Amino acid sequence: MSEFERFLAQLPAAEAARGREVFRPARVERGELMVRAGDRPDRVGFVERGLFRLYASDPAGTERTMGFRAEGELVCAYSAALRKEASQLTIEALEPAELMVAPRSGYDAMVAANPGWQRLVARLTEELYLRVEQRQSELLLTDATARYRQFLADHGALATRLTQRQIASYVGVTPEALSRIRRRLISINDDRPGSAYGREHDDDARDGDRSSRPRSGPSAARPSGEATG
Repeated sequence: MSEFERFLAQLPAAEAARGREVFRPARVERGELMVRAGDRPDRVGFVERGLFRLYASDPAGTERTMGFRAEGELVCAYSAALRKEASQLTIEALEPAELMVAPRSGYDAMVAANPGWQRLVARLTEELYLRVEQRQSELLLTDATARYRQFLADHGALATRLTQRQIASYVGVTPEALSRIRRRLISINDDRPGSAYGREHDDDARDGDRSSRPRSGPSAARPSGEATG
């Protein structure tokens, strides 16, 4: 069973069928943008396979990673869509990804007409609110070591799919500072804490020292089978 079908299994059969009509398969290549900061979001995506990063840039151009979305999760600029405003976040594919994508207008109409979808979206909105509140508390009230520990608790399964630069951006430190945090944590533990502390994301080798910025445009989140020309 696909991730999307597991998601739909929470709904009555008729409402699940409606979801299959509204959401359509799409794919995104690594480095493509599903949403660019300044755009008005017009799609809702569900991740079947792949990994996305949600980030904002400060006036100096420093990227601050706000979160990640992986298999089995919805991915969209949710608060901007609710307010019908331009997004403050950019959503970047970190891996080649397969999605189920719905136009925002069709998604909103489906939710409005189906109580099962309303209950599901209400629950997802509540979970998102709690995640955002926790993230804000981490950034305001905890130090970098505590934030890294929380990253491992919340996203440890993703650690080997991320570079050190991406993890450092989420924790709110430089990659060099993150290396020092990791070495200190290793040194005070009798046993190696596992792959999350390993060498897999200890440098930028997986970045390939990419100098180009993420791509966007007509090819981003293109429907499966659609020409990219």
